[in-house]
Amino acid sequence: MANARQIALAVLYEIEYEAAYSNIALKSALAASGLSSEDKAFATRLVYGTVQYKLTLDYIIEKYSKLKKNKISKYIFLILRMGVYQLEFMDKVPDSAAVNESVRLARRYGHGASAGFVNGILRSVVRGRGDFSYPDNRDEYLSVKHSFPVDMIRRWIKDFGDEFTEDLLLALNEPAPMSLRVNTLKTTVNDVLSEIDGAKTSDLCADAVICDGFDIASSELYKRGKVTVQDVSAMLASLALAPQCGETVIDMCAAPGGKTTHMAQLMRNKGKITAFDIHEHKISLIEKNAQRLGIDIIEAKQADSMKYIKKYEQSADRVLVDVPCSGLGIIRRKPDIKWKTKESGIFDIQLSILENASRYVKSGGYIVYSTCTIERDENENVIEKFLREHSEFVRTDITDVLPEKLRRDTAKHGYITLYPHIDGSDGFFICKLKKR
Repeated sequence: MANARQIALAVLYEIEYEAAYSNIALKSALAASGLSSEDKAFATRLVYGTVQYKLTLDYIIEKYSKLKKNKISKYIFLILRMGVYQLEFMDKVPDSAAVNESVRLARRYGHGASAGFVNGILRSVVRGRGDFSYPDNRDEYLSVKHSFPVDMIRRWIKDFGDEFTEDLLLALNEPAPMSLRVNTLKTTVNDVLSEIDGAKTSDLCADAVICDGFDIASSELYKRGKVTVQDVSAMLASLALAPQCGETVIDMCAAPGGKTTHMAQLMRNKGKITAFDIHEHKISLIEKNAQRLGIDIIEAKQADSMKYIKKYEQSADRVLVDVPCSGLGIIRRKPDIKWKTKESGIFDIQLSILENASRYVKSGGYIVYSTCTIERDENENVIEKFLREHSEFVRTDITDVLPEKLRRDTAKHGYITLYPHIDGSDGFFICKLKKR
């Protein structure tokens, strides 16, 4: 049976060379692994950490290797990455274990010379501690130090400034806390707090509970639909839209249904929500979530929200437009996102979905546009272009639906961006529009 490091190596190979998503590949591998819970936790940290810091790890390897990356076999290079990650970022792993286990893997996935090569590099890394230097150029320093693409660093420094950017990078490299949304259709926040050791309320959302080390998969609270996993930033999108009992609501990009079911909860399960998603297999996710939470006002439909459907013309009191995006606000949950190239034409996709939403909402109705990114091109710039072409829409004050700490000046103008290092949430953008 494969051990934790072998499982991690196999998953890293899928991520690096087969374009697999880290969370999906890891979940599948661990389910079939037969590993203990402790070994699963070790493999998980090894995978996510190696992905998260791969630029830094590669920089270190290149400092000590006479061979260029393209001259080293794929498995051996990944073994080196894993080994350096254990040496530099996993304090509880002894240096001897990190080196010796990496050498064993090299023998298994390479040959004798590969094992010697890995042994030599890793021992050089251990000896070189304290003598390691980062690039002198500020952009490149931040890129290597925090392991982010240098182009991203430069873009954020331009948009946010140097100090803000470094604080943001530090926060995006920290583990994200688990937040649960309490299903107030079935229970109360106090009841949930009493059942989860160490849980606490959130200062961003009244229905949110923050907890660490909680095993959600085996939880009776989850199985009985009393809680669901959702970051507080995503909860704020539904709160900003503020759907009312008996209203008709459309969710343009709904799967897996977190915001959809939250809106139904806010509506006290009275009214109607039509939930669109382009992927057929995700429709069942929405339906299963709704069923678990005891919600029956959601009608999930497979539909491409970029394509106009005349049936829904001016049919909705409110429309949620949580568009596909680069996802850079949730890097701390999915570190491989920062290494993926931004989808070509994402701005046009977002604008197209928002355009259709504008036709579905009634006069006097509301739209909330949201993303899980902090990129201005996908946030403020989309809204500004839309408003230039749609004089019938205006941004509307969201101050009243936000907690005190989020009542920034921009909220009066209908929008807010949340940042991990400031708000303790995922990076997220919310803008509320009213159709006059």
